[in-house]
Amino acid sequence: MTVQIEAIADPQMGTNSYLVLDQESRRAVIIDANLDPESVIDLVRRREAKVEAILLTHTDFDHIAGLPRLLEEFGVPVAVHDRERDFLTRGTPMRGATPVPTPPIELVQSLVEGERFDVGPLSFAILATPGHSPGSVSLKIGGAIFTGDALFAGSIGRTDLPGGDSATLMESIKTQLLGLNDDILVYSGHGPITTIGQERRYNPFLS
Repeated sequence: MTVQIEAIADPQMGTNSYLVLDQESRRAVIIDANLDPESVIDLVRRREAKVEAILLTHTDFDHIAGLPRLLEEFGVPVAVHDRERDFLTRGTPMRGATPVPTPPIELVQSLVEGERFDVGPLSFAILATPGHSPGSVSLKIGGAIFTGDALFAGSIGRTDLPGGDSATLMESIKTQLLGLNDDILVYSGHGPITTIGQERRYNPFLS
């Protein structure tokens, strides 16, 4: 299996959506649904990808704003941690009023920590990394991990919004992420790719 990963960052918030594609079968998932779904759809079309699920690292509005359009286009399940499931099924924002409302979503599956989420040959290990939000998860496949807003290149997620907790976030990063191999590529919710080793050594928030 050869996995291809490509990012689309929206111009409004710089939030990354990722297309994770098995190059042989063309089966794919989208990770997070930013504010520029048309660019994500265009990437899917250019790669001739068969999107079969949308996985969410968490449900802040900038990570789910594109869901209505993506679901209109692809009609696939959305997967999220159960702690944030109701925000999707009820269509109620996690942190109060948001500039981009999301209608209720019916077809929601669970990302369960310690288990795997499989889409054909694509198999993601689910790591619970709460702290930025209660149901934040990181998704690991092969030598890559998608950390949402838990860990960034040179920074960590904010914890000053409702449901955030700084001690919980630090515990998540130290127990779930920093124990991974140095060469694991980190694909964050915002910003460039980094590695676990780079962040362990040089991230000023982890010293």
